[in-house]
Amino acid sequence: MKVAIFLRDLGLGGVERCAVLVGEGLAALGFEVTLVLLGGSRNLWQSRIKLVKVVDLSGQWQPLKPWTWLSGWRAARNIVREHDVVIAGTFLLPLYMAYAASMGLGKRVIGWVHGPFFELDAFARMNRVHRAACQFVYRRLKELVFVSNHARNSMARWLEMPPRDTWAVLPNFVDEQQVTPQLVEREMGLALRLLFVGRIAEEKQPHLWLDTLVALNIKGVSAQLTIVGDGPLEAELKKQVQERGLLAQVEFAGRRDNVGDYLAQADVLLLTSNFEGCPLVVLEAMPMGVLIASTNAGGVYELFGERRSDFVVEAATAEALASLIVTQQAQRMKLQNFLIKRADQYSQAHSLQQWSALLRPPSVSQNA
Repeated sequence: MKVAIFLRDLGLGGVERCAVLVGEGLAALGFEVTLVLLGGSRNLWQSRIKLVKVVDLSGQWQPLKPWTWLSGWRAARNIVREHDVVIAGTFLLPLYMAYAASMGLGKRVIGWVHGPFFELDAFARMNRVHRAACQFVYRRLKELVFVSNHARNSMARWLEMPPRDTWAVLPNFVDEQQVTPQLVEREMGLALRLLFVGRIAEEKQPHLWLDTLVALNIKGVSAQLTIVGDGPLEAELKKQVQERGLLAQVEFAGRRDNVGDYLAQADVLLLTSNFEGCPLVVLEAMPMGVLIASTNAGGVYELFGERRSDFVVEAATAEALASLIVTQQAQRMKLQNFLIKRADQYSQAHSLQQWSALLRPPSVSQNA
């Protein structure tokens, strides 16, 4: 079976990582997988791509040059003809092209939804034209795949319609190539090592990182914060670090592709987002036994099951996060063991079997 996943490009974002991991996993199971780049030729995943095919159409299709639209559409349509299933890896350009290039061909088209659209649109206020276009396409796609139940319910709210039976939930999974260190008892008296991984942007609420450090200081808890990532608020955040006298407690590591090395050195992962679908960094932290202190950012709470209150605060405040972090230290080993066992439910093998069952109709699976 041939599967094409439409993307903008292959940057270091979570969507791109999901596409590479799922694509490579499906290829190992016998699928022929093609990643189709529409918005740029960037490929930062070459070291992880062994089995999937990458096709760059960004030279033929350029959204700001209308005279390229026809040739780009034809190129995408030729790819659709050659594949059994087309997956729109994200919204906007990949969604539009997957839908437009498949019209009239009778191909199976699936929309892959990584985030909670109702919350995302409420926060970012999507352009009215794009909002209408995305809603138009999503309403007409029979099949959607969501990374969390929260994202599924959020889409239903955004489209003002009940969830369909053909809307599946397939969470992200733990990368098998991730090396997990052996748990050791933490030495007393050492500063807590806090870590944030992601974009330094408004939706991540970076003010909470510094406020949480200050709240821990007030509680007499020594802590260090490492920030892995970059973004539009980086300069402003560095300025605040200096003004608040936190230079000795904060390290800006910049954008990195070796996130696992930083997780291996961390005690607590901070997740302070306004909204999330199924955050990959949490799935990376769980098998390492890294504690998580998170805001109630939608789909993240599903990862912890019945132990939600041990990792998620209901009020997005520094005091709540600091109190949670302090409470966690009293039962560190217990919580670490829970996270490691919980990570088994998000294994790569289990998730890929779900993907395989979704993509292969029962008749195909029985005849294979």
